[in-house]
Amino acid sequence: MTSTSGLDVAARIASARSLLFVPGDRPDRIGKALVSGADAVIIDLEDAVRPDSKQYARSVLADAGDRAAAAHPLHSPQPLLLVRVNAFGSPDFADDIVVALASGVDGVVLPKFVPGREADEVDAAVCAVEARLGRTDRIPLIGIVESAAGLLGLSRSVELPSRVLRLAFGAADYHADLRISYRPAGVHTDFAMATLVIASAAAGLAEPLDSPYFALDDDEGLAAAARRARDLGFGGALCIHPKQLDIVNSEFGVRDAERSWAERVVEAWNAPSSAGRGAIRVGDELVDEAMVRRARQILDLLTG
Repeated sequence: MTSTSGLDVAARIASARSLLFVPGDRPDRIGKALVSGADAVIIDLEDAVRPDSKQYARSVLADAGDRAAAAHPLHSPQPLLLVRVNAFGSPDFADDIVVALASGVDGVVLPKFVPGREADEVDAAVCAVEARLGRTDRIPLIGIVESAAGLLGLSRSVELPSRVLRLAFGAADYHADLRISYRPAGVHTDFAMATLVIASAAAGLAEPLDSPYFALDDDEGLAAAARRARDLGFGGALCIHPKQLDIVNSEFGVRDAERSWAERVVEAWNAPSSAGRGAIRVGDELVDEAMVRRARQILDLLTG
């Protein structure tokens, strides 16, 4: 069982930069993932597990909480322990949710996430399992948007169930749904990523998570993709190999120039000489309240 409180879990999900997938039917890899340095480990019951291995993967998940505790002494920080279940409406969804809740994981990652009525149906289904198990808190959920329906759902409404704490982009499935070849950049990718950023902000969620980078030996490409996602407004990325973690954590961290700018802005804004002024000059830049708000957001990332 995990030991962090619900408030801690929500804050950590919101601030996580690197989330590492590990196949649910590979308990040997789960142990390694738990000490990899990832902010969160996602035990995958979906794409990484063949249909005839789904039940075995669920049996592995049932012991995942104990495995996490054994991997980390009490004085060591534990990564968040999440599980990607199979899509809502699939034959495995209900069984996955039951085992996920019973195992004590910190949260659920839902593929093929579609805002609107389907998201409400997911919430109701999970609520029913929580009630049956006597669970009084609501397990957090990260929704992976990876279809045209999911993207249009975000465009129409940003009213999401309260358990949805963050969104993520599933680029490969999204392109397949559009019947076009996968591209890490381009008009469809850019539109989808921008929509996730805007919808997350409108819903009051943390910055969304970028899709995995699939070229395992291309460190420069991974770094460039992470920088691009960060500049578009993403706050982290899904990872498919431990070797990607250091780059992802670094690229989605606060840059030195940003920290220096934020510190200068906040210090100047809080100075007695700035009291009552709607805009002040900081160096060669005119700074108003909106820019101060962004500076405080940057500093919050350093302390969060």
